[in-house]
Amino acid sequence: MSDNSKTDLIKDIRSLLKYQKSLGIDSYPRTEGLQRFLEKREQPSAPSPPSRKYTRLVQVKAAIETREKHVFDPGLAKKATLADVRQELGDCTRCNLHKGRTNIVFGQGSEQAKLMVIGPAPSAEDDHGSAPFLGASGDLLTKMLAAIGLSREDVYLTSLVKCFPAGGQPPKEEEIRTCLPFLFRQIEIICPTVICAMGKQPAQTLLHSKESLFRLRGRFYDFNSFCSTELAEKMLIIPTLHPTFLLDNEEMKKASWQDLQMIQKKI
Repeated sequence: MSDNSKTDLIKDIRSLLKYQKSLGIDSYPRTEGLQRFLEKREQPSAPSPPSRKYTRLVQVKAAIETREKHVFDPGLAKKATLADVRQELGDCTRCNLHKGRTNIVFGQGSEQAKLMVIGPAPSAEDDHGSAPFLGASGDLLTKMLAAIGLSREDVYLTSLVKCFPAGGQPPKEEEIRTCLPFLFRQIEIICPTVICAMGKQPAQTLLHSKESLFRLRGRFYDFNSFCSTELAEKMLIIPTLHPTFLLDNEEMKKASWQDLQMIQKKI
């Protein structure tokens, strides 16, 4: 195992242990299955060379990841404003989401925000109110921000897609891809210190990952690593739990609070 792989594994284990500690889990019973696993791990085994098929798969995956990286324009903020991007979006009919929406929910907040919060899609309340993070989940988000000394006016709130998915279903991959260019332009113009990806879809999309949100949360990622060019200023991205999830799973608020404290230290 390479040094980088070992480092990533240690970080994943620490993140998992922190998450389980937040749930009150502080020990594990030494079961027979665990004992057999430990004994097996103690036996050294010679590493086998990667097959030609595996090597090819790695090369193909790297090529796909390179194509998915967004080419950022570090100087876009000097050329355009959020109002320009909203005008370009227009009365969008680029995907099927427009058929079920009442209003486009573009975003709300400060164009100079140090923190940008990105959710998966507008809710029904957002759709009718033409603003992101309204209703009960929005009220909780407002309280979460206040806990780290921020108001909604201090940050910028938006989502992966700008239209409410009919029936409240998660947006489809092609719908997200259609809307991503507008989100990336919002990021380029605001150039926040921290991007908070709230929910599984924002986290997986922005990090090009299929890992669960519980494995991804609890740490910062260098957002520039997922772009094909360097930005004028470094940006960090941190995945965390969506307020809607926290309303139904109050026991997870402690884990979310840990993420918020990390954000507070960075900004």
